[in-house]
Amino acid sequence: MKRIAFVLFLFLSTIFTANAQYFVGGSFGFNTTGGKVKYDGNSTDKASTTTFGFSPKVGYVLSENFCIGLQLNLSTRKVTTPGAPDDIVEKSFTFGLTPFARYYAVRLNKLALFAQGNIGFSTTKTKEKVGSTSNDGPTTNIFGFNVHPGISYDLNDRVSLEAVIGGFNFGFTSAVEKEDIAGETQKDITNTFGLGVDLNNIATTGFITIGAIVKF
Repeated sequence: MKRIAFVLFLFLSTIFTANAQYFVGGSFGFNTTGGKVKYDGNSTDKASTTTFGFSPKVGYVLSENFCIGLQLNLSTRKVTTPGAPDDIVEKSFTFGLTPFARYYAVRLNKLALFAQGNIGFSTTKTKEKVGSTSNDGPTTNIFGFNVHPGISYDLNDRVSLEAVIGGFNFGFTSAVEKEDIAGETQKDITNTFGLGVDLNNIATTGFITIGAIVKF
């Protein structure tokens, strides 16, 4: 963690001392789900999930068509499952860093098409609580890279809207879940490679992600 913090500090120091133009942006989100099942006059609570995510990013422009940056990814998740006599509460916290590089391939007045490559690392720690008893859950480390296209539109000289299109993608992800079981460490490794185009789910939430950046 100290090494990651040092790398982040060094990266930000480079950005703010460089002669190039820098920018900031990011996103945040909150979501909660839950409900009830009613049958024959009885009502049963369903599991409820609450998530919160915050992903600021900072970077600088090296040239008219090329820029680099770094995004910080923080998120929390809480799942409460009704039980007898006590509810089961599972909490998780995720910390991640994603350096990225972006190349603007086509510019048409205020509109621009770009390709962005990301290299990301994240770690997620979980904890489960039943009544007054709390236990550490598995820790999951994820490393991966991906390339995707996007569109940006300049509202003015300082503010730009941008949309990332998730249906066109190329990437690789390796996830390692570690958990101590009976004094032994168990590792569950999942590797994923993806290449393709998906235009069938263009209305699906998350298929197109819209954000904004502010230039200084």
